[in-house]
Amino acid sequence: MVKKINIILFFIIVSITVNAQQTVKEGKVSYSSPELIYVYFENTDGINAGDTLYYKTKNKNNPALQVKYLSKSSLSGVILTDKIIDAGSSIFAFVFVKDSTSIDDIQTNLQTESIPPVTIEPLINLPTEFKKKEVSLSKTDGRYSIQSYSNFSNTGFRSDYQRWRHSLRFTSQRIGESGFSFSTYSIFAYKADEWNVVSDNLGRALKVYDFNLKYEFDETAIIWAGRFINSKISNISTIDGLMVEKSFSSFTFGLVGGSRPNFSDFGFNSKLFEFGGYVSKIDSFSSGVMENTISAFNQTNDFKTDRRFLYFQHTNNVIRNIILFGSAEVDLFKKVNNIAQSDFSFTGLFFSARYAPVREFSLNVSYDARKNVIYYETFKSLSETILENELRQGFRARANFRPLNNLNFSLQYGYRYRKGDVKASTNYGANLGYSMIPIIQSSANINFNRINSSYVDGYVYSANLTKSLYSLSSVLSLGFRKTIYNFANGAGKLEENTLLFDYSINALKPFSFSISYEGVFESTRTTGRILFDITTKF
Repeated sequence: MVKKINIILFFIIVSITVNAQQTVKEGKVSYSSPELIYVYFENTDGINAGDTLYYKTKNKNNPALQVKYLSKSSLSGVILTDKIIDAGSSIFAFVFVKDSTSIDDIQTNLQTESIPPVTIEPLINLPTEFKKKEVSLSKTDGRYSIQSYSNFSNTGFRSDYQRWRHSLRFTSQRIGESGFSFSTYSIFAYKADEWNVVSDNLGRALKVYDFNLKYEFDETAIIWAGRFINSKISNISTIDGLMVEKSFSSFTFGLVGGSRPNFSDFGFNSKLFEFGGYVSKIDSFSSGVMENTISAFNQTNDFKTDRRFLYFQHTNNVIRNIILFGSAEVDLFKKVNNIAQSDFSFTGLFFSARYAPVREFSLNVSYDARKNVIYYETFKSLSETILENELRQGFRARANFRPLNNLNFSLQYGYRYRKGDVKASTNYGANLGYSMIPIIQSSANINFNRINSSYVDGYVYSANLTKSLYSLSSVLSLGFRKTIYNFANGAGKLEENTLLFDYSINALKPFSFSISYEGVFESTRTTGRILFDITTKF
């Protein structure tokens, strides 16, 4: 009893001296759609709209989603990764939670705490040998989805079309208890009225993002063959070829040889040969983990040097309350008057930091000077693409506030000035959200964005209402968006009123269904889009 009282007194002292502490909340993905991921937590205390949540690979935290809607025990957010995150996957949130235990509560426990009696079971029928329980390392997981994307407009037949999209993800780990593993992820998409063209050349519609065989000699040595992406050198994107990785203590070394996918259709192109290597080091501290990776690559076009560069990547959560990520690219090769020369110039730089001292406040800042990304598959409209391009590069800051459990709001600002721009681009905005509205038990969100650049000057207003129907394992969302863009040099004006509807259901396992509608209404033109999705896991 004395020992037990000493332990409780220790926690009294800790509760008095510590006001708040950083904790990691683990949630489980309940459902994912092409646009949003839905995650269930025991509670969402300390998580705010705009926060970034993470998934883990080899003790590394990777951005998974940005929180958009919140309730007491669940949330949904915009996907931030190309990795497929299935239902049941773990998602982690770094939050600050105040210690709510009071001294009165502990005193009550002291008075009511009792020591249970100790019982000793008779030692009878004790086996003479212990049987080792074998755990299978083999695991197979698959996911297939089919989507129908229909577009219709009052402007004429050319604007009316239906697009089919099939996607397949399949992984088989430790096949037959061996060191071999296989994974693939591919998409087959085409317009219904263009099937004759596609059938003559399936490569026009087929995009294979992952198709590789991996062999693990042991926990420290791995080899890949096929088409793959390595998170340590994610800027290299997809590689067709061979990769070998070997770890020694905290160091990991890798060598890569192969080719880049074709620029036009993402197919195989041996003339885009590339080779390189990387070194990664992970340092563990009592307060967190730091990982640094440096790589060097030489990329060719028709087997002539096209680009030679260094890439550096850094992740860090060692400093209390702060998560850091940074990457940089340095070009080592250039041509002047068709003469090859050595060079050393920064061509890509990205930095982000998140500071969260308390659960009621967090600050995210980033600087982006990377090259624009090519998206081979997207359902974004013209107005969404313009907004995304204007907001992506440059300096960005976002402050999130949560004065009440169900109330959150955020402010954001962005600035960009590139060589050749007529003037600097600026953008700012605000977001207000309230979860678990009384009576209707729904979440509401209001958003405003203002952009001003040498190309466009405009506003975007939006409002959204989301309700989780737990009895049906489904989510219903309704929204409205107002877009006003004035283009420079008399290029015209774009004014849209958009109605949004989304419904998803995950009750008929192993199948899940979702349907989305987007109606865009302009002064003389009306456009509608319907997306229907059926997904199954096996």
